[in-house]
Amino acid sequence: MSNTGGRRLKQWLMEQIQSGQYSGLQWEDESRTLFRIPWKHAGKQDYNQEIDASIFKAWAVFKGKFKEGDKAEPATWKTRLRCALNKSPDFEEVTERSQLDISEPYKVYRIVPEEEQKNGKSSVMAMAATTSSGDITDMDCSPAELEELIKEEEGRNIQASPEYWSQGSINVFSSPAFSHMMISFYYGGKLIQNTVVDHSEGCRIAPQQPLGRSALYSSDSMQSVHFPSAELIEYDRQRHVTRKLLGHLERGVLVRANQEGIFIKRLCQSRVFWIGLGEVGSQYNHMACKLERDAVVKIFDTGRFLHALQLYQEGQFPAPDPTVTLCFGEELHDLSNAKGKLIIVQISVLHCQQLLEAVNMRRSQPYCNNSTLEMSDNLASDQMARIYQELCSYSGPQRQACYRDNMPITA
Repeated sequence: MSNTGGRRLKQWLMEQIQSGQYSGLQWEDESRTLFRIPWKHAGKQDYNQEIDASIFKAWAVFKGKFKEGDKAEPATWKTRLRCALNKSPDFEEVTERSQLDISEPYKVYRIVPEEEQKNGKSSVMAMAATTSSGDITDMDCSPAELEELIKEEEGRNIQASPEYWSQGSINVFSSPAFSHMMISFYYGGKLIQNTVVDHSEGCRIAPQQPLGRSALYSSDSMQSVHFPSAELIEYDRQRHVTRKLLGHLERGVLVRANQEGIFIKRLCQSRVFWIGLGEVGSQYNHMACKLERDAVVKIFDTGRFLHALQLYQEGQFPAPDPTVTLCFGEELHDLSNAKGKLIIVQISVLHCQQLLEAVNMRRSQPYCNNSTLEMSDNLASDQMARIYQELCSYSGPQRQACYRDNMPITA
């Protein structure tokens, strides 16, 4: 069989399904648009490499990545085929039909018709080309990507727990007001969904998982927030590429807010970039930072925000932004092109938004005295006045920990 030609993965895989020689590799529907591929984890007691890794080994042999006599690396074989399937425009995983928590687990993929691949706007096609670099010509993983996917595969059955919020990770000060967040999802620059998080232990932001898998990446100690379905996207090509990207966000990110700020931990295999008023980031130079995997990062610092807010109230500085911007799967340099990205998530602490609104009201009425705001009897205005007074008297252990009068702010 020839190992040349851009569509070799599709042709090769169709031949293997037709051959019937691989246990579990079979058509899922009569029209032969869906197929199952066996997906048993090597850590299972009944795992048999000769059977359960046979299709992955065959792909490695076909690609020239393995020959008899070489050291057997079933995790690497599996990851290579997984990578090829995820990168190829000819296939997309149908996660709701996959069954990974049964004795003989499998994934289901759909064969994407060529005419469907051609639909969509040119700008979306450009994004797709960036996201799926090497789709047609190589279908292979880079060494770094391969290593990361293998690690993800090997740790697949380990449930991620909220240990990252344990003592020593975050110096927690109890304040329900600072734990409430607004999370906004944008697909291709269009707002798709707003979700309020009010759980004191934070939340996991991840794609919706099939019922059989939901327990693997869930926890009763935090709120679950799901990415909106890609089916809400209007354009075919953008929808197709976003589906693929969501497939790389399986474990998602863990987010928590308290009086010190907003903290995040990236668990997903996809790259994530952020811009915000954090410890190392700055909204004022609009430069993005990359989240390293499994590291707890403060992406919003309450102390820096409050300092900037006081300077803004005094007319010495622009209004600070209480929002953190996350970009999933694509590199983000600054906010100028954020609207062109496939998936953008913005997170803000609701209390900090209210504080900013209170200061804006204060600035709009310059003749009020310092102790109170002469506003109407409107309930919302009274609430803003109380919040502003709270800002002025903000003190306590957290002030010593993260609020310093001489705190430098990058201009």
